[in-house]
Amino acid sequence: MALSPYLTPKPTQTIPCIHTLSIAQQNTRKSLTATKELLRHLENTNIDIVLIQEPHTQNTHQILGFPTNSLIHQANCLDLPKTGIYIRNKNLYTQTIHSFTSTWMTSIQVQLETTSLILATIYIEPNKITSQHIDTIKNLLQTYERHPIILSGDLNARHTLWYDRIVNKHGELFCELVNEQALHIHNNKNPTCITLNGTSIIDLTLTNIHATPHISYWKSALIDGMFDHKLLEFKFSAAEKIPTKTWTSTKKFNEKKANWATFRKHIRTQSLRDIEHNIEHAICAEVIDTQLERLTKMIQKAAYKSMPTIKRPTYQRRSIWWDDELKCMQIVVKNMRNRFSHEHDPEVRQYFYEDFKASRNRFIRMIRAKKFRKWKEFLEEIHSRDTWGNTYRMIKHKLNPKQYSLPILEDHPPQSHQHILKNIVDQIFPSREFSHHRIHTNTSSDTSLLYPLITKDYIELLISKSNSKKAPGLDHITYGMLKPVRDKISKILASLFNKCLEIGYFPRQWKEGTLTIFPKPNKDDYYNPKNYRPITLLSSIGKLFEKIIQSRIQNFLTENNSLNSSQHGFVPNKSTTTALFNIKKEILDHKIDSLVSLIAIDFSGAFDNADWDIILKNMTSLQIPYYLVRIIDSYFQNRIVSMRFNNNQYSKTMTQGCPQGSPLSPLLWNILLNSLLDSFSFGNATIHAYADDITIICHGKDITTLHRLAQEILTFVNIWSKHNNLTINAQKTQILNFHTHAFPRPIMLGSSTIQIVRQLKILGLTFENHKLKRKLNFTPHVNSIVNRTIKIKNILHCFCKNTLGVDTRKRQNLYKGLIRPVMTYGSEIWADQINKKQFSKLESLQHQILRNSIMAFRTVSKPCVTSLTKVETSRPT
Repeated sequence: MALSPYLTPKPTQTIPCIHTLSIAQQNTRKSLTATKELLRHLENTNIDIVLIQEPHTQNTHQILGFPTNSLIHQANCLDLPKTGIYIRNKNLYTQTIHSFTSTWMTSIQVQLETTSLILATIYIEPNKITSQHIDTIKNLLQTYERHPIILSGDLNARHTLWYDRIVNKHGELFCELVNEQALHIHNNKNPTCITLNGTSIIDLTLTNIHATPHISYWKSALIDGMFDHKLLEFKFSAAEKIPTKTWTSTKKFNEKKANWATFRKHIRTQSLRDIEHNIEHAICAEVIDTQLERLTKMIQKAAYKSMPTIKRPTYQRRSIWWDDELKCMQIVVKNMRNRFSHEHDPEVRQYFYEDFKASRNRFIRMIRAKKFRKWKEFLEEIHSRDTWGNTYRMIKHKLNPKQYSLPILEDHPPQSHQHILKNIVDQIFPSREFSHHRIHTNTSSDTSLLYPLITKDYIELLISKSNSKKAPGLDHITYGMLKPVRDKISKILASLFNKCLEIGYFPRQWKEGTLTIFPKPNKDDYYNPKNYRPITLLSSIGKLFEKIIQSRIQNFLTENNSLNSSQHGFVPNKSTTTALFNIKKEILDHKIDSLVSLIAIDFSGAFDNADWDIILKNMTSLQIPYYLVRIIDSYFQNRIVSMRFNNNQYSKTMTQGCPQGSPLSPLLWNILLNSLLDSFSFGNATIHAYADDITIICHGKDITTLHRLAQEILTFVNIWSKHNNLTINAQKTQILNFHTHAFPRPIMLGSSTIQIVRQLKILGLTFENHKLKRKLNFTPHVNSIVNRTIKIKNILHCFCKNTLGVDTRKRQNLYKGLIRPVMTYGSEIWADQINKKQFSKLESLQHQILRNSIMAFRTVSKPCVTSLTKVETSRPT
């Protein structure tokens, strides 16, 4: 295991653990059907780890046939893998040992309490053994000589030492290895491989002196008649605890199985009235916190009474295609296999073998037919009219496979997790001194009593429009729970929110968020917290209140034109399209008679480093009503972020940052950034913002003037950033020139040189210079669209064939909702800048997809397809 970059403190909490591992070994002979049958057999067992030889790969460099999101260790190379290790118990801490993993051997370590168990699965082809094989195994044994080691695999080695009838070259070399390294052989006299030519013991389980005492219940068994190799099973009983992961989630209840009548029954009207009465007569924050806690507990109790909690199974059990007919057929095939394997007469044995082979083939065909039928039912969902069902989810998964692992935690010993959690939270949310007494206003102008009251009907509307799939906060209450009782709780929530606005208090319970991190795609170092995207999960009821505050502040800013018009992010009637249109227009307007450059500025951790004092100061400068400034002040005070992993937790009081996941965060960032946009006053430059994405267009008559202007702009923005406690990321800040002249000197940001690039992606649109003065080059963007659309089209065709898949209506809806937005994003910007050939590419792709949607032949013309699908052409009119 890679050494942790973190110190390993003493554990402060109990680490969840088990004491025994169940391990299996199987050669699947490269067969998909055999792989599926192995998985079906495993459903009835508690096998934790499966060591695989000759896995099914379909001539690719990936092991195939296992469930989606399965954890499989294998060699990361372009050659066909011949071994792999399937971690069926996802709660184990495992890691690939890359230095001892290749096409023919896969090695992993399983974390124990104070050491690691080393597991290696090996496959050596018949008559292909070399000294390299033996030397590699020796190196593994010597490198981890102080650890328990288990070697298991199809070695094609035969020797009388392990009760085989004959001795071959493989057997001689492994016999020497066993004697030299003092390995123990766990095989008994039962053969592990049965073929027409006889039986043999070529699948071995070997252990060193540290593992041998802990191996028990070793056995070999034939799963069914499809395998030549028997399944080997054994248990490893560790002398110490085997730490395991525990599933932590704020989503606690299975709402799909909820009894909503029971849920409503436990939201008692009289209790709600008592809480409402206490809130309306509250004069201090403590009363609000107490009554909110009563309301929360009532909803939680109703949930416990009316719906089951979500339980994450340790093992996957999903072979819905397996039925009694297959079970009976399996018994027949297995009996026929036993009949031919026990027959000694060669002629009768051959006859029995042919009979067995025909029966086995019928069994395989039946498995394939039943699997295909279930797969077809799964995709087509003929009893549902929902377009966004199983087919859509499968396509989305193929396009964007989610990475559920967290190497920054999972690749390190459990004892170090507490320290790593602290390091993650501290790096994502650095501390800064924060004062609580900064609001200075004339009390005579206090308009807190003049604000419009929140009504019951407005709360009901807000709840009904909320997304039920959003993850809840620490209280486990989702929008899906609030919707069935919105008529009951809307009045008490209106009273609660109005009282909070009246006294200027944001309840303590809503200030604690749960930090969840997701790996950013295409990063090299996943041990760096900066390569994870942080999301803070907050209370659903608290977010309703945040939405009300956000709406009121936004409405005030819009009505008074307080926000700078250069801000396009999270502003009514503006979007990425309006920002891109302004950027394009500015470039083309000045490209005709000037030299133009585009500067894209990136702030490091913009939202997470937003200064609260400056936000409140800017709110006062914008003359936002005092009662809203006061509630934001309370919103900032004593905020806590907590991160959990297994039984470890680290909490920190925040002193800066807008939590990503909060409805208020984008607006608060806009208020912070507004002073930059207002103070930007360069005559030959314009600034454009979409949230924290800053784009500056500058132009000059000659290259010297342009260079000086670009340097002054960067210096100005850098000074503003320092005054507002933000940092510009010099590595991600780039310049795109719309001319062919070279700057006389590098453009600097402090001591860093700003990179000049040939093309640059701005808000999802790739810009590049064009040789013509009145044009921009969007060829890279169109090529990107074509490549992505082809990828989606190919995946779509896998699930929607002429003989399989959803109906025509759903296919066309998938095109309109999944593919068309990709093809047309930003088309208002680039459509008049590309040529006929590029349009033809896009039109041809659309034709192929729509032709598939009506299950037509290739010869059907474009006008015919357009007429039948009623989807307009992508070519501009």
